[in-house]
Amino acid sequence: MLFYKTHQDKTFHESGFPCLTLSSIPALVVLPRARYEITFNKYIALKILQFYKKPSKFRFNSIVVSDGIDAEEASSDQDKYICLVPARSPDCGNGCIAKIMDVVESSFSTTFWFKGIRRASIKTPLYNSGNKIWVSDIEVLDEYGSFKALFSDSMKNNDIAIIKQVESVNKCITKFNDKYRDTLKSNSTEHLLLLTPLSNTLFFQLNKEQFKEQWVKLIADFEKLKQSSKSTWDAEHSYKLIIFLDYVATLLPTTTIKKIQFLSCITLSSRIAKFKEILSSFEGVFDQLYSSIDYVRSFYDNASTLEKASLVGSQLRSLKFFIEDVKHSTRASIEEGVSGPTNEHEKDSDLDNENSSPAPRYANDGIDQIKRFIRRLPKLKVQEESIKMLTKDFKRLQQMTPNSPEYQLLRNYFDILIDIPFNKFSKYKEIEIPVCKKMLDGDHFALYNVKKRLIEYLCVLKLGHQLKTRDRAPILLLVGPPGVGKTSIAKSVAAVLNRKYERLSLGGVYNESELRGHRRTYVGSMCGTVINALRKSGTMNPLILLDELDKIASSFADGNVQNGNGDPSAALLEILDPEQNFSFVDHYVGFPVDLSQVLFMCTANDINGIPKPLLDRMEVIRIAGYTLEEKIEIGKNFLLPKQIRLNGLDKCGGDFTLSSKAWQVLVSEYTMEAGVRNLERRLAALVRSKVVEYIEHDNTFHDSSIIMDEKQLRKVLGPSLQKIQKNLLSPTKFSHSYGVVNGLSYNSNGTGGVLVFEVIKLGNCRDQNGPHVKATGNLGAVLQESVDIGVSVVKSIISRRLLNSGGISDVREFLRSEYHIHVPMGAISKDGSSAGVAITLGLLSAAIHAPIDPHSCMTGEITLRGKVLPIGGLKEKLLGARLFEMRKVLVPLANRCEVLDLVERSGEMHGDKPGCDKIAVVQNKLHLSIIYVDDVYDVIEAVWPGLLQPAGSTVNANHTSPSPSPSFNGSSSGPPTVAPRNELQKGKL
Repeated sequence: MLFYKTHQDKTFHESGFPCLTLSSIPALVVLPRARYEITFNKYIALKILQFYKKPSKFRFNSIVVSDGIDAEEASSDQDKYICLVPARSPDCGNGCIAKIMDVVESSFSTTFWFKGIRRASIKTPLYNSGNKIWVSDIEVLDEYGSFKALFSDSMKNNDIAIIKQVESVNKCITKFNDKYRDTLKSNSTEHLLLLTPLSNTLFFQLNKEQFKEQWVKLIADFEKLKQSSKSTWDAEHSYKLIIFLDYVATLLPTTTIKKIQFLSCITLSSRIAKFKEILSSFEGVFDQLYSSIDYVRSFYDNASTLEKASLVGSQLRSLKFFIEDVKHSTRASIEEGVSGPTNEHEKDSDLDNENSSPAPRYANDGIDQIKRFIRRLPKLKVQEESIKMLTKDFKRLQQMTPNSPEYQLLRNYFDILIDIPFNKFSKYKEIEIPVCKKMLDGDHFALYNVKKRLIEYLCVLKLGHQLKTRDRAPILLLVGPPGVGKTSIAKSVAAVLNRKYERLSLGGVYNESELRGHRRTYVGSMCGTVINALRKSGTMNPLILLDELDKIASSFADGNVQNGNGDPSAALLEILDPEQNFSFVDHYVGFPVDLSQVLFMCTANDINGIPKPLLDRMEVIRIAGYTLEEKIEIGKNFLLPKQIRLNGLDKCGGDFTLSSKAWQVLVSEYTMEAGVRNLERRLAALVRSKVVEYIEHDNTFHDSSIIMDEKQLRKVLGPSLQKIQKNLLSPTKFSHSYGVVNGLSYNSNGTGGVLVFEVIKLGNCRDQNGPHVKATGNLGAVLQESVDIGVSVVKSIISRRLLNSGGISDVREFLRSEYHIHVPMGAISKDGSSAGVAITLGLLSAAIHAPIDPHSCMTGEITLRGKVLPIGGLKEKLLGARLFEMRKVLVPLANRCEVLDLVERSGEMHGDKPGCDKIAVVQNKLHLSIIYVDDVYDVIEAVWPGLLQPAGSTVNANHTSPSPSPSFNGSSSGPPTVAPRNELQKGKL
């Protein structure tokens, strides 16, 4: 009895159908095919729900959106219907059958969402029913069956006339809006349009977001029908037009009486006639408006100054009355209200677009939008405690006046929350590993470590999608010198993963509130940069790049905060911890936000500037500087074409490039960095020189193929960079050749270089408690300790006679000597634990007067027992050795794996493939002869072959009996023996 059913007859009757007169909303007329939000007080709402005798099916919770209707539908497959009667209907004999779509209960009211279905004739109307629900027999016309029986080809012309009339109304609306906006910009009597209450009312009604969106879609549908009429026109197309009549009548801002009359048109013929009358009347409103304005303009142009003043004064008095009326009026109660209707066929673009609970459109873009957001919170997987907090804030907002300062604060707060893309993710893109590899290789040259890790992540992501599992995104830290592509590769990763890309620069951030937001109690508070990144990206799984992570702790000393702004690096602990960031709490937002699906990538130049707890939460991928060959390839394939395009040289018809020799000179002599930024600047200068040449020669080139050689390059770029270290390597006229040794350094800009150590003998000491060593060159504490260790090691070697007798004449001579160690360029501070081998060998060279090959260099720290320890930054040091034209490098044996890794990751070697000469690959790539050393004996044998005592010989410091003495490798007995390191000297890997 309570459910509407479709019958095949022209009409059907239903007895005992529930009816409700909308007395609380007298201006509302519910029409078919539109959706309405109507808010009743709790008394009326309870009467409606009790009528269905199943109020227990509805959940009454002021926080959680009611899904009682949905639950009932799922259990019984029956919909709830009610006949809504306009309050201003003269006889209450006609109404609209509406379906109850949803119900939401709050503290003071209950909101129903209705969808109009069909017109109905009420057989026993109840006058003055108030808010009471009453039952009556109704009669409903089977519109489609009736229309199909009456349809004929002659109706096509009538339908086309209706379409043209709707188009005419649309032109009137467009013309009025344009005229109104132009008037706002003009300074003439056209402003009379703005003084007319009718024009202001029309502009306000016709420019609501709700009306504009639905009207545009409606006109588009009419256009489709018009196109269909040109080919075929049947009963189905004609009936669609009949349906659109209700949409148009619902949207147009006509009077309530006209809408009631249109609702009362049960038959189709009367409905079409009334619709034409409504459109004609609406068009007539604009004609009357323009006529009245022309009349007033004609009077105003010919009026005297006094008459004009009287006219303006009357307008001002009327405006003053309405201003006072608005000022003293109170806010409308929220217990009863209605929002505008929506079209049935309109697609909701919001997140809660589900068939079971269609979301209504709101006329108010402020409070009602927030209300809608609160209603969607359970579907957005927001915690219940957070929903309670937000609901409480929303109730406070509803009770405030717009003039209240706290009102704007709460409005801004909710506006930010609405922008957060809860439960929205970038669409998964099918991952093709070969295509991804090609994309990464096309954007970046080298960077093998990063590409390998990304391919691993892509494979895991693809497998997880196949298995329908959800994994946590890794947190990667790219560490390397400036200009090697750390930031740019993050963009490529975002493109490969089909994710939004957001970059947060952490350089100079000294306040944790910039990351975590300010608390809402502060004036001017805002959310943090992480939440802002989510808002801008529009998804909950973007790729967020935290750039310059090591610069964030620059304002802190020894881990102690020096001001009251908090520790930004500590705030990152929660953001970058996979076990915590699923419930990240921004101070401004105030409730947990899930960051577990965000792919965080960080960059840093120096890993030492990152706190250890923060570093422990990330996967570190080190990116070393580029080799000379890699720089040339990057310059040829990426940088030079980019500069040609940016400077417009590609439009000049010339093919510009550099010769092979010019590339080598450019990379080796004009760039001294680990990255390629300076190389790009140099290439830009070369391209600009060719642009100047093109302009000066009347937009022509002498040759279409422009190849710049070494001579032209030097002419454009000028003298090459002066390498002071190379000058230090050259011999001097009056100094000895011994005591000079080349070490390797890792510079602060991420490059490697050669560090020269000079050792000379100053004279003899008064006693034999020496040797006394003086060290200069702005050396740090660690280097000073390396000097002391080197002195002790050399003293031990000489005193125990481990060298051939021809190496030194007297032990006492060394013990009473005074030496001076100097590292040139004292203005540059030097420190680190990788110069022990070089210092020890330099002291030994000065002591035994044995020169060292100037084209050999070494690195590694040494212990008192002579053990050579591994060092860091090996790739940069090897590149620096090659840049300074070294031929032989002594490398700690413990760093052997890094040398192999350096070559294998370049793609030139594939594991232990048979026939693969690894040492040849190393020498061809680095152009260096690498010798591994495990202790000081290996160092001496590599520099001065044959200087050590033969293996198995026995000596002691006093040249007496062959009693056993402690061996250098730490054993307690036995003669000091030196095993030959043939495999090391041959350079085997």
